Amino acid sequence: MRSLLRNICVVAVSGVVFTSGWLVGQQRAATQRTVVHAVAWTAKNDATPEGLEDFRRATETLVDTMPGLRRAWVGKLRQPLVVGDLRRDYGLILEFENLPTREAYSSHPNRVPWAAVWEKVRIPGSTNFDVLGE
Repeated sequence: MRSLLRNICVVAVSGVVFTSGWLVGQQRAATQRTVVHAVAWTAKNDATPEGLEDFRRATETLVDTMPGLRRAWVGKLRQPLVVGDLRRDYGLILEFENLPTREAYSSHPNRVPWAAVWEKVRIPGSTNFDVLGE
Protein backbone atom coordinates (compact mmCIF):
# COMPACT_ATOMS: atom_id res chain seq x y z
CA MET A 1 0.00 0.00 0.00
CA ARG A 2 2.81 2.41 0.91
CA SER A 3 4.58 1.64 -2.34
CA LEU A 4 1.44 2.39 -4.33
CA LEU A 5 0.91 5.73 -2.56
CA ARG A 6 4.54 6.64 -3.08
CA ASN A 7 4.31 5.82 -6.79
CA ILE A 8 1.13 7.89 -7.13
CA CYS A 9 2.85 10.85 -5.44
CA VAL A 10 5.91 10.53 -7.70
CA VAL A 11 3.71 10.46 -10.81
CA ALA A 12 1.66 13.44 -9.59
CA VAL A 13 4.74 15.54 -8.75
CA SER A 14 6.38 14.59 -12.05
CA GLY A 15 3.25 15.65 -13.91
CA VAL A 16 3.19 19.03 -12.17
CA VAL A 17 6.89 19.63 -12.91
CA PHE A 18 6.48 18.61 -16.56
CA THR A 19 3.39 20.77 -17.05
CA SER A 20 5.07 23.78 -15.41
CA GLY A 21 8.10 23.44 -17.66
CA TRP A 22 5.91 23.05 -20.72
CA LEU A 23 3.93 26.19 -19.86
CA VAL A 24 7.10 28.24 -19.33
CA GLY A 25 8.41 27.00 -22.67
CA GLN A 26 5.19 28.04 -24.38
CA GLN A 27 5.45 31.55 -22.93
CA ARG A 28 9.05 31.95 -24.07
CA ALA A 29 8.26 30.73 -27.58
CA ALA A 30 5.54 33.34 -28.13
CA THR A 31 6.28 36.74 -29.65
CA GLN A 32 5.77 39.51 -27.11
CA ARG A 33 3.26 42.28 -27.82
CA THR A 34 4.96 44.75 -25.53
CA VAL A 35 6.92 47.89 -26.44
CA VAL A 36 10.68 47.88 -25.97
CA HIS A 37 12.51 51.19 -25.62
CA ALA A 38 16.22 50.73 -26.38
CA VAL A 39 18.86 53.32 -25.54
CA ALA A 40 22.57 53.28 -26.33
CA TRP A 41 24.48 55.87 -24.29
CA THR A 42 27.98 56.99 -23.39
CA ALA A 43 29.29 56.97 -19.84
CA LYS A 44 31.16 60.01 -18.58
CA ASN A 45 34.93 59.59 -18.30
CA ASP A 46 34.68 60.15 -14.55
CA ALA A 47 31.73 57.77 -14.00
CA THR A 48 32.58 55.50 -11.09
CA PRO A 49 31.48 51.89 -10.53
CA GLU A 50 29.49 53.20 -7.56
CA GLY A 51 27.74 55.77 -9.75
CA LEU A 52 26.87 53.10 -12.32
CA GLU A 53 25.57 50.86 -9.52
CA ASP A 54 23.45 53.76 -8.23
CA PHE A 55 21.97 54.08 -11.73
CA ARG A 56 21.25 50.35 -11.87
CA ARG A 57 19.47 50.53 -8.49
CA ALA A 58 17.54 53.64 -9.56
CA THR A 59 16.41 51.72 -12.64
CA GLU A 60 15.18 48.85 -10.44
CA THR A 61 13.19 51.40 -8.44
CA LEU A 62 11.80 52.87 -11.67
CA VAL A 63 10.44 49.44 -12.64
CA ASP A 64 8.64 49.29 -9.29
CA THR A 65 7.17 52.81 -9.55
CA MET A 66 6.53 53.52 -13.25
CA PRO A 67 3.06 52.41 -14.37
CA GLY A 68 3.27 49.97 -17.27
CA LEU A 69 7.03 49.40 -17.04
CA ARG A 70 7.54 45.63 -16.86
CA ARG A 71 11.28 45.05 -16.96
CA ALA A 72 14.58 46.84 -17.47
CA TRP A 73 18.13 45.94 -18.39
CA VAL A 74 21.21 48.12 -17.82
CA GLY A 75 24.70 47.16 -18.89
CA LYS A 76 27.79 47.67 -20.95
CA LEU A 77 27.38 46.94 -24.66
CA ARG A 78 29.19 43.85 -25.93
CA GLN A 79 30.86 46.12 -28.46
CA PRO A 80 30.56 49.90 -28.80
CA LEU A 81 27.86 51.25 -31.09
CA VAL A 82 29.29 53.92 -33.38
CA VAL A 83 26.78 56.39 -34.85
CA GLY A 84 28.54 59.00 -36.97
CA ASP A 85 31.30 60.34 -34.74
CA LEU A 86 29.51 59.24 -31.54
CA ARG A 87 30.58 56.12 -29.66
CA ARG A 88 28.00 54.52 -27.35
CA ASP A 89 29.30 52.04 -24.78
CA TYR A 90 26.32 51.30 -22.49
CA GLY A 91 22.77 50.15 -23.05
CA LEU A 92 19.41 50.56 -21.37
CA ILE A 93 16.36 48.51 -22.32
CA LEU A 94 12.91 49.27 -20.92
CA GLU A 95 9.95 46.98 -21.64
CA PHE A 96 6.50 48.58 -21.43
CA GLU A 97 3.07 46.93 -21.48
CA ASN A 98 1.92 48.98 -24.47
CA LEU A 99 2.49 52.17 -26.45
CA PRO A 100 0.42 54.47 -24.19
CA THR A 101 2.51 53.48 -21.14
CA ARG A 102 5.71 54.01 -23.15
CA GLU A 103 4.54 57.48 -24.21
CA ALA A 104 3.49 58.39 -20.65
CA TYR A 105 6.95 57.43 -19.32
CA SER A 106 8.68 60.40 -20.97
CA SER A 107 6.79 62.98 -18.91
CA HIS A 108 5.90 60.94 -15.83
CA PRO A 109 6.99 62.52 -12.49
CA ASN A 110 8.53 59.21 -11.31
CA ARG A 111 11.05 59.54 -14.13
CA VAL A 112 12.56 62.77 -12.69
CA PRO A 113 14.59 61.31 -9.77
CA TRP A 114 15.72 58.39 -11.94
CA ALA A 115 16.89 60.72 -14.73
CA ALA A 116 18.84 62.78 -12.18
CA VAL A 117 20.85 59.68 -11.19
CA TRP A 118 21.40 58.79 -14.85
CA GLU A 119 22.68 62.29 -15.67
CA LYS A 120 25.46 61.82 -13.11
CA VAL A 121 27.01 58.98 -15.13
CA ARG A 122 26.21 59.72 -18.77
CA ILE A 123 27.24 62.22 -21.39
CA PRO A 124 24.05 64.01 -22.55
CA GLY A 125 22.47 62.56 -25.66
CA SER A 126 21.81 58.98 -26.65
CA THR A 127 20.77 56.80 -29.57
CA ASN A 128 17.20 55.57 -29.04
CA PHE A 129 14.59 53.45 -30.77
CA ASP A 130 11.36 51.67 -29.88
CA VAL A 131 10.27 48.19 -30.99
CA LEU A 132 6.52 47.60 -31.17
CA GLY A 133 5.75 43.93 -30.55
CA GLU A 134 3.37 42.34 -33.05
